[in-house]
Amino acid sequence: MKYNIIVSIFVFLFLNACNPDFKTNQKDMKDQSSKKELKSNKEGLKTKTTVTPNQEANPNQEKTSNKRIKNTPLDDLRNLIETANIDRQKYVKKLEEEPSDQYGILAFKKLVWVGNLSSEKIADNSDKSKRYRKYIYATLNAIDTNKLKEFSEIIILSGQTQSLFSIFNEFGSAIDDVIVYLYSKKDTINKLDTLDLEKLKNSFEKLLSTKTIVSEMLNQLLLDYQNNKNLIKTNFTKLKSYVIELYKQLVKKREESENLKNDIISIYTLKVMY
Repeated sequence: MKYNIIVSIFVFLFLNACNPDFKTNQKDMKDQSSKKELKSNKEGLKTKTTVTPNQEANPNQEKTSNKRIKNTPLDDLRNLIETANIDRQKYVKKLEEEPSDQYGILAFKKLVWVGNLSSEKIADNSDKSKRYRKYIYATLNAIDTNKLKEFSEIIILSGQTQSLFSIFNEFGSAIDDVIVYLYSKKDTINKLDTLDLEKLKNSFEKLLSTKTIVSEMLNQLLLDYQNNKNLIKTNFTKLKSYVIELYKQLVKKREESENLKNDIISIYTLKVMY
C-alpha cells in the first residue's frame, strides 16, 4: 500500500514537471499560426495591389474594344467593295475583249441613238456606245457568255427590245457608278463613324442583292423559254406578256438601285466631304 502511494506521488510530480513545456508548445503553435495568418494577409494585400494596375488599364481596353467594333463594319465594307470590283472587272474585260459580233447580241445593231443625225447605233465604237454596252454587260454579267446570243434573240422576238435594253442600261449604270465611286473611296471611308459605316454597308449590300435578284430574273427567262413554260417559246402573245411583266419588275428594281445609289453617295459626301 505504501508502495502504491509513493508511485502515485512520483507520477504526479513528473506530470507537473512536464506541464510548462506543454504550455510553451501550445504558445509556440499559436505564435506560428499567427505568423502564418499575418503572412497570408500580406500576400492577400499584395494580390489586391496587383489588381489595381489592371483596373487602371480598363479605359485603354475600352478604347481597343470600340476600335474593334468600328473595324468590323469597316472591314466588312472594304471586303464587299473589293469583291464587287472583282466582279466589275469581268464585264469591263468583256467589253475590252468584245468580238466583232459582240457576243451575238443582235439588239446592239438594232438600237439607234435617239436624235442622232448620223444614225449611230449602239454597236458602233464611239465612247458613248461603248459605255452603253458596258452597262448592258454589267446587268447581264451573270449570264453565260455563250447564252447571250439566245437571250438577245428572245428579247427581239418579244418585241420589247428598246424598253428592256433601256432598263438594262440604266440599271447597269447605277451598279457601275456605285462600285467605281466606293472603290475610289475605300481608303478614306474609315473617317466615317460606326453608325454611318453600318448604314453605308447595309445600303451597298442591298444594292448588290438587287443586282443578284435581277440576274436571277433574267436567267429564269432563259430557262422558261428553253422549257417552253406557259408556251412562251411557241406563242408570241404568251412571250410578249411574259416579257412585259418582267419589264415591270425590272423598272421597280431600277428605281431601287437609283435610290440606293443616291443614299450611298450622300452618306459618304455629307459625312466626309463637309
